[in-house]
Amino acid sequence: MIKQVDESPLEMIKLQGALDTLAFANRTIYVYTPPSYSKEESSRFPSVIVQDGNYLFVDSMSALEADFASGVTEEVIFIGIEPLEHNREYTPWRADNLMNDGGFYDGEGDVYLNMVTEGIMPYVRARYRIIEYAAQTGITGASFGGLISLYAAFQKPEFFGRFALMSSSLWYENIMDFVEQHAFTQSDMRIYMYVGEQEGVGRTIIQQFTVPNTRKAYDLLSQKIPGGRDCIRLETDPEGLHLHSYFNANFPRAIRFIYPGAKK
Repeated sequence: MIKQVDESPLEMIKLQGALDTLAFANRTIYVYTPPSYSKEESSRFPSVIVQDGNYLFVDSMSALEADFASGVTEEVIFIGIEPLEHNREYTPWRADNLMNDGGFYDGEGDVYLNMVTEGIMPYVRARYRIIEYAAQTGITGASFGGLISLYAAFQKPEFFGRFALMSSSLWYENIMDFVEQHAFTQSDMRIYMYVGEQEGVGRTIIQQFTVPNTRKAYDLLSQKIPGGRDCIRLETDPEGLHLHSYFNANFPRAIRFIYPGAKK
């Protein structure tokens, strides 16, 4: 059953836009509408699917709304989806779990993306004024959320054309082979990638490849993306760690790149 949640734990946050909290199939969905949404009642807006609920955009909202107001970033609707289980939903195929406990990353990414594109997106689009073209629809996430967002670029080209990949888990087993072997079918794309240069440093497990694999993925994607390097950007932070604060510090820059405003 689909219902609207009456009370939001985020209702005290000061926003220029608005934030709604919805429920879809026992899952919490956060929908942020930008300041112009309530003023331009006939206008439709681009949208961005966000993994891990609202934290990427809510914790960056002051900077994001300043960019909207200045015109350097186009106003967008954020659709934050709370996961039920990261290791199951955000992994593209089954792989050994790094905990060395005999467990696995379940690899149900395709099931998750089908739920997003066939369930959540139609539900939200029926209730909000959203541009439905793939070239105006983004998807983003950090860590495993970035991994599944990149996977969506190849698996769901008819739905997504804008990608913000924040410290994506590109150490994941066989992901680099997948990227190398697959092509984009979109004609209009923009991709932003971020990684902290301290991520994986000192590790002896597969996560030590976080930064080099991100750089390699950038090179591969630059050769595949329509428009070439003008449509893809990789930014790093020499002191960056795999932490929420670093993801959020760079998130407004990601949205600025994939949705440039009139004053870019």
